[in-house]
Amino acid sequence: MVTSEKHEKALLGGVERFIGIRGKDNPEIYTQTSKVLIALYNEDIISEEVVTKWGTKASKKYIDLPTSKKVRKSAEAFLTWLAEAESDDDDSD
Repeated sequence: MVTSEKHEKALLGGVERFIGIRGKDNPEIYTQTSKVLIALYNEDIISEEVVTKWGTKASKKYIDLPTSKKVRKSAEAFLTWLAEAESDDDDSD
């Protein structure tokens, strides 16, 4: 699937907003963040570059800053997996 970086960022913002809003009533949803991101990544809807950049800096563009930080923190398992998979690829070259 071909998407632009702008579209990927908007989708990630929507995911962030959805999880952040739902998390206020159901904090358990934060445990699903990495699962959502890996599904989007495996379907080639989001790229490694865009999601890695997204994960490094919280933003108040789609939701308040504390919630943005919380969502990104809940994505750490996926972001760590992605970084380790990338370093494994580098090692095998």
